[in-house]
Amino acid sequence: MEKHYRKYFAGILLIKLVLAVLFPITSDEAYFYTWALNLDVNYYDHPPMVAWVIRLFSLPGRHIFFFRLFTLVSGAVVALGIGLVIQRFLGRPEKARWISLAFLASPLHVLLIPITTDIPLFLFVFLTGVAFYTGVHRHSSGLLLLTGFFLSLAILSKYFAGLLMIGIFGYLVLSWRRESIKQGILILLGAAPMIVLHLYWNYHDCWLTLMFNVFNRNKDHSLSLETFLLFVAFQVYLATPWVTYYLLRNAGSVYRGVRAENNLFFYLAVIPMGLLAMLSFFDTSLHWTLSFYPFVYLLLVYVDTAAIRRIVRLSLIFSGLHVLVVLVALALPVETLKNHRYYADIVMGFYGEEIFEALQPHQADYAFGTPGYTTAALMTYHSGQRFFVFNDDDRNGRNDDKVTDFRALDGKNILILSTLPVKPAEFRDYIEYFDDFTVDILPVRGADFSVVYGKGFRFDRYRELFLKQILRDCYQIPEYLPVGRCFFYEWYFPEKVANRTSR
Repeated sequence: MEKHYRKYFAGILLIKLVLAVLFPITSDEAYFYTWALNLDVNYYDHPPMVAWVIRLFSLPGRHIFFFRLFTLVSGAVVALGIGLVIQRFLGRPEKARWISLAFLASPLHVLLIPITTDIPLFLFVFLTGVAFYTGVHRHSSGLLLLTGFFLSLAILSKYFAGLLMIGIFGYLVLSWRRESIKQGILILLGAAPMIVLHLYWNYHDCWLTLMFNVFNRNKDHSLSLETFLLFVAFQVYLATPWVTYYLLRNAGSVYRGVRAENNLFFYLAVIPMGLLAMLSFFDTSLHWTLSFYPFVYLLLVYVDTAAIRRIVRLSLIFSGLHVLVVLVALALPVETLKNHRYYADIVMGFYGEEIFEALQPHQADYAFGTPGYTTAALMTYHSGQRFFVFNDDDRNGRNDDKVTDFRALDGKNILILSTLPVKPAEFRDYIEYFDDFTVDILPVRGADFSVVYGKGFRFDRYRELFLKQILRDCYQIPEYLPVGRCFFYEWYFPEKVANRTSR
């Protein structure tokens, strides 16, 4: 099997290419696509890296396959990097290809198809770790500056890459040497330019990303043992039970090897994942550990080669079953799921262009919107025309706030497409927000979509009844944070600007 490494590598890559073409766009991918349409240094939910990547990879075309090429490239780079690190730096050339194959064959890699914020994070966390290892062992200032730069790109992918920074400085403290302070300073200097740019942009952008990640998204979390147990079970699944088993079985060898060889990859895996395990008591997201798993696979150098071979074979079978299930599901007609609770959402994911085609006759008379950010993003992707978000009070996915200025829609007609029936509370809202409105049903492939035709949008009522609620829930910037500019205040609540500047 080792002799056929290139064939396995190419085969797995081919499978991923096929899945990248066949698998329909996910709501997250569509949402990040809408970010890429409006390039920025700051977005509502996350830092900007995924939008930059999608914008670059969409140059050949708007099909989701082109965006996903970055996912395939990232996985290939990490797989090759694992082999290179083991061969060149960890001194186990006989295990390099086997461990690279173990990672390649894992469901974590094979099914890593969608382009999300986790993908650039996955790549830049790995590059940070490799640059840090080589910088420390070669006493290279340049490589430590590069470590900082890669770290900043990881943080600009997702904020919790800060956990990697904790892992890096945890290592510097736990293995203290005279040069540890210098190494830490060099890393910070390398990271500073991009991070300062992002913070400066936040300062002039309502502190959007900071507000969401630090304040708004954590309002309803509480302590839970169940989420911790689910977190542990999911990590065993991600690592695969056999990788988990062999690492635990060889825990003594791993410990001795890490101590003897100063293997800092151990710290870059264990410290961030340990912190996430503690956070999981407060309902953390299960996928947050994805980017640290390449460092876990690097610890397989302390497991005997025969066991690694078994890991590869079991993972190939395990991943093959996953791929088979996905391909069978994709081959079934979408109507098979007609009784599913979210059938209309599924139809929109597969056939959004057909829905848009049915709405096109109204394009000249109405601005198009939806009552949720996922449906707005999916329809924007499928139609090539922007659908804005109307009356969605969710704290998540509010990047449309900075793209849609509702003042410009005052008096205009608005068409609102929904995958759900219009509720009585929504009727009451529409009575307030429009001079007149009607509700119709649009059938597409057996799914019924609600379409509201609102005439004469009343911006003043929308501001009083809805935007003030969003102000309270999402834009209450703490008084101790200085605010350069805030579009939400300037557009809708200029009195907030006056109050801030008068202090």
